[in-house]
Amino acid sequence: DRIQPPLALGVDVGGTSTKAGLVDKTGTVFAFRRFETQGHGDSAEPFMADLRKCVSGLLDEAPVDVAGIGLSVHGWTDDDRKGPILCLNTPALHGVDMKTPLREEFNLPAVVNNDLTAHVLAEYAYGVGKGAVRFLCLALGTGLGAGVVVNGEPLRYVGGCAGDTGHVILEPGGPACSTGCRGCAEALIGVEGIERLAEKAYGRPTSARDVITAARQGNDEKAVAVMRQIGRYVGETLASLSVIYLPDRMAITGGTAEAGPVLLEAARARWGWAPDDAALISVANLIPYKGHEMLLRGAALVLRDHPGARFVLERKSTRLNSSHTDIARTPSSA
Repeated sequence: DRIQPPLALGVDVGGTSTKAGLVDKTGTVFAFRRFETQGHGDSAEPFMADLRKCVSGLLDEAPVDVAGIGLSVHGWTDDDRKGPILCLNTPALHGVDMKTPLREEFNLPAVVNNDLTAHVLAEYAYGVGKGAVRFLCLALGTGLGAGVVVNGEPLRYVGGCAGDTGHVILEPGGPACSTGCRGCAEALIGVEGIERLAEKAYGRPTSARDVITAARQGNDEKAVAVMRQIGRYVGETLASLSVIYLPDRMAITGGTAEAGPVLLEAARARWGWAPDDAALISVANLIPYKGHEMLLRGAALVLRDHPGARFVLERKSTRLNSSHTDIARTPSSA
C-alpha cells in the first residue's frame, strides 16, 4: 500500500521485549523490529544501546521523512515525561532519561508516555474507542490497569496515567499482588490470579496462556469456568471504575482478553448492576498478541504531544505491511 507521509517511529518498551516500528498517519505499520528488554542489572546502558541501534536501523529503512519518536513505557513516568520512575519489572530502567538521548542523537522530536495512556490513545484513534466522549480501556495481562480518554485527551494526573487503577479492591484481605496489595483487581485478574484458579481446578500448575487458549476454543470446561470467574472480576473492576470515570464506552485488551466471548460475556453480566448502564463493553481491536498494532501507542504520542512533529492522524483500520525483524543481542551491547 502507498505510504501516507510523514511517518512516526513508535517504540513500546515492555518488561520482556521492546517492539518498534514505522507507522504512517493512517496507522499502517511499514516496518517492525523487536529486541529483548535488558531491564535488570546495575545499568540501563545495555538497553539504551539496543534501543539506539533499533531506532537507527528503522530510520535507515524509512522511505520518507520521520516526524518524531514516540515511546510507550511500562510503569509511571516522571513529571517531565523523560522516562519511567516506577517500573518493578525492569528495575535497571528506573529513573532513566530515554527522551533526551534519542532527541539529541537523531535530531527528532521525542515523546515518552505511560503505556496505559499510550494504549488507550491508540484504541481511541484506531479502534473501538472512535467517537466516544469518555473512553476507558482496561489492559489485562501480567498485571492490570486502565487508561482513560475524555473529549479526545488522555487523563494524566499521576505518573503519566489515570491513576493506580489496578489496585481497586475486589476482595478485602484476599490474595496479594506483586506489590503486596491484598484483594486488588491485579491480584485476582492478572496472570498469577488465573494460574491460582487454574491450579485449584486442575489439581496441578497450569499456565495462564494454556487456560486462555483452551477457554477460547471452548472444549475445556475447567478452563471455561476459570475464565468465566476472571470475567466476573473484570466486570466488578469496570463497575468500580465506571462510577469514577463515567465512560460512555469501555474496552478490554491485552493477552487475557484473547479468552474471547466467555470472558466478555461474564464481564458484561457482572458489570450490569453498575449505575451507568449506558456504557458499552467490547474487546479492543488492538489486542497486543494479534499482530503488532501496539506500536501505534508510541506513534500516536508524537501526534498528541509534540505539535512541531506535524504528524496528522487519519482514522483508518490498521494492518501490518512489512516483514518482522528480531534484533539479536550483540556482544557490544550485552
